[in-house]
Amino acid sequence: MENKFNIQFNPFNGGIDSLVHKDDQNGMNWVKGTETWGIIRDSGRTRLRIKDLHTAHGQLSEYTPIPGGVRVVYNTYNLRITVERKLVEDRFVETYTFKNIISSDVFFNKGALGIYTTFNDAYESSRVCMTGRCHTHIWCGKNSTYIKALKMGTYTHGLGLVLTEGSIDSYSVERDNKTLDRGDFILHPTPFNLMPGEEYTLSWELFWFEEGKFEEYLENYQNIVKINAEQYTVFNNEEVKFSLSVNDAKVYLDGEEIPTQVKNGKTYICYKPKRNGEHEFEIRYGKCTTLARFFVQIPFEELVKNRVEFIVNHQQFNREGSALDGAYMIYDNEDKCLIFDEENPDINACRERLVMGLLVAKYLQHVHDDKVYASLMKYYEFVVREFYDEETGAVYNTIGKNPAFKRLYNAPWMSIFMMEMYNLTSEKKYLENMVKLLKVYYSIGGDNFYPNGLSMWESVDALRRANMDKEAEEITALYKNHAENIINTGVFYPAHEAPYEQTIVTPAVTLLAQVYMIEPDARIQKECQGHLKILEKFNGTQPDFHMHENAIRHWDAFCFGKRRNYGDTFPHAAAIHTANSYLHYAHISGDEDFKRRAYKCARNMLCLYTPKGEGTMAYVYPLYVNNVRCGYYDEFSNEQDGVMYYLIKYYGFLGGEGLC
Repeated sequence: MENKFNIQFNPFNGGIDSLVHKDDQNGMNWVKGTETWGIIRDSGRTRLRIKDLHTAHGQLSEYTPIPGGVRVVYNTYNLRITVERKLVEDRFVETYTFKNIISSDVFFNKGALGIYTTFNDAYESSRVCMTGRCHTHIWCGKNSTYIKALKMGTYTHGLGLVLTEGSIDSYSVERDNKTLDRGDFILHPTPFNLMPGEEYTLSWELFWFEEGKFEEYLENYQNIVKINAEQYTVFNNEEVKFSLSVNDAKVYLDGEEIPTQVKNGKTYICYKPKRNGEHEFEIRYGKCTTLARFFVQIPFEELVKNRVEFIVNHQQFNREGSALDGAYMIYDNEDKCLIFDEENPDINACRERLVMGLLVAKYLQHVHDDKVYASLMKYYEFVVREFYDEETGAVYNTIGKNPAFKRLYNAPWMSIFMMEMYNLTSEKKYLENMVKLLKVYYSIGGDNFYPNGLSMWESVDALRRANMDKEAEEITALYKNHAENIINTGVFYPAHEAPYEQTIVTPAVTLLAQVYMIEPDARIQKECQGHLKILEKFNGTQPDFHMHENAIRHWDAFCFGKRRNYGDTFPHAAAIHTANSYLHYAHISGDEDFKRRAYKCARNMLCLYTPKGEGTMAYVYPLYVNNVRCGYYDEFSNEQDGVMYYLIKYYGFLGGEGLC
């Protein structure tokens, strides 16, 4: 069995400098990071002092070549750490053995010990990313731990990692404070302790897998439990249902055993939740343990109502004479106050905050509420007074119609807002505003931009319903030209506010699908499918509502959050754009699998809302990011309400059956 690993070891610290697939013409290094793959890390909160084991804090006492690899030994004041790295058949195996060499017990608390796994997950230009970078989907499931790494572009193989001995319960990230690089991942063993002379071993295998067949490769490992669920987020009038690929499992929630059924070698769980919020199910099988995380939310109609009322009652600023009078603003759920900073565009009252107006306008199309309607009309007055010019069609970045900074993301969202105001009121003036601002947008470079705010088919449909056929034809021509530019650009996507990321790819899928809906063309559908293959690589399928079908993003909590931390956000509200892309593709292709995945993604973002209607912009997932403890929902209610807006649309738009 041929081994396809080409590995370069680091003789100075005992780690791995390079790991390449032998057949890769581009020679991508899958483990390029700031630190070296395989180095053991101390959190700094213990006395292990082993972060840099080749320095005075810890001694690299042995570096010995062995058949197919190396053996390295590190000594600290209390541990002897032996690491073997070697090729075995078609795989690459690493084993870490920790031995207590002092006369007292040694304890490792949560996150105290880690191993650098520096997958090359970074955003440079799309041209670099397509052939030289990977998406890394991590599941720290204790004894059932695995990682799926995929090249960002099309490639024959991905790189898998499966834990075969020991337990890993979390990961952390070390990174620069930039949006380019996701950082160095650090895998943390589940807390354990060693008596004098006792050893603990972690071992994993890396392997190449054919893209699309990672799940099949997992079946080769008896300690890996495959968990399948209809939904990872359910409403409290539904049941949590999932299955396990083992027949001897016992399942626990909050310390109590949950009834199960065994059928055809699998264990099935059907549980009626008794409370809202996160539900972590502990799964015991043989001598192993893993987990699955589900979220329980109140019924959708009730949640939407509570959210809209929260915006009206708590997030609208009312002060006569202020430029911000009527604005929907950021709310600090911790300190119970409104937030505004004119100097920080991510904290101002314009830009992404417009999605609150979108949500309220969409809600009112389904529910009559005089108080909410009055609030929306006051908000509209703020919009046209401060950052949209009804005379010229210009959309501004902040209040006062300040022309100092042009941002092409803003106008598309404003076009949808105007469209929804028409859908609510049937007043043509809103569509006239929409047409005017779209013409301005396309005159200043919008046809080469990839916005998520455009809704091409809906806007043309609205114009036709209003008997504005001439305007519909004019806008359709602009849209078709935009689509041709996307087709001609291909997968080397232009840089936007980040050089490459998920929401640069989603417009390529969604906008092409929308043009197809206006005027069906098999060529456009084929091009749309090509971009979809790039887009779905951002999404993982871990058995955790935070991560399952939610796109990798890792800078938004810094831009939009209170704590201003970089690091993986699972979920962040922008993941809804992938659900939107999936649903559009399902509509034009008839592929029901993408419709199913769209709803799983959409539901899993409902954790961004509390039953009282509070919102949060993201959940920061890693245990630590740059030594800052994470695993929290950010306190700012900022730009997450695009999620709720799209979810209301899914009730009827594009054949959606609703979420309740």
